[in-house]
Amino acid sequence: MSLLRSLLFENLGVKLTALLLAALIYFNALTDRPARETVSFPIALQDLPDSLAIAGPVPREAQAEIHGLGKTVLRMKYFPPAITISLAGVRAGHFERSLNVADLPLPPGLEVERLVGPRMVSLELDRRMLRRLPVASRIEWTQPAAARPVGRIVLEPAAVMVSGPARMVARLDTVDLGAVRLDGRRDTVRTEVAPQGLPEGCTAEPPLVRVTVVLGHP
Repeated sequence: MSLLRSLLFENLGVKLTALLLAALIYFNALTDRPARETVSFPIALQDLPDSLAIAGPVPREAQAEIHGLGKTVLRMKYFPPAITISLAGVRAGHFERSLNVADLPLPPGLEVERLVGPRMVSLELDRRMLRRLPVASRIEWTQPAAARPVGRIVLEPAAVMVSGPARMVARLDTVDLGAVRLDGRRDTVRTEVAPQGLPEGCTAEPPLVRVTVVLGHP
């Protein structure tokens, strides 16, 4: 038993170093070979005029099969650069922009086997609308027998500025906030809550509303 322990643990640091070096040599030899991978390139939309907003889904990425030296392919797979698409000069309405191999930001030594897709970026653009809308709080709790009732709720600010596609902002009359839970609370509750359920492409400013819930006497 002592002989086995000696074989395993004697000069352990040297053995671990040798094992690590062997693994690095093997990995380097492996990644020096040609390789092929499917890479997901994020799509970055730029230069959208301030007067417009994107209404509807936005394409997030495009996929392509690439090949080249193994280490370069792996670097591209895990750290892919973005495909940039300029929206400078666009107008409200339907926008289409085809994607091709030349749009892929590949370094020298890599080639595209196949552009998987999408091969077309389609967007719906609408006039941007700004509206100040009141916020609506939501209180949730499992009420025990001795729970204190809610006295009053203070919202700061009581209204937020919503920005987004005109057709969607026009349908809103209030902005719902995330729920504030009062489970087990017997004194005033103060927290910051973000708006929830805004249509896609809409944002609220400020992004957080301070909610103060004053509990009354039981």
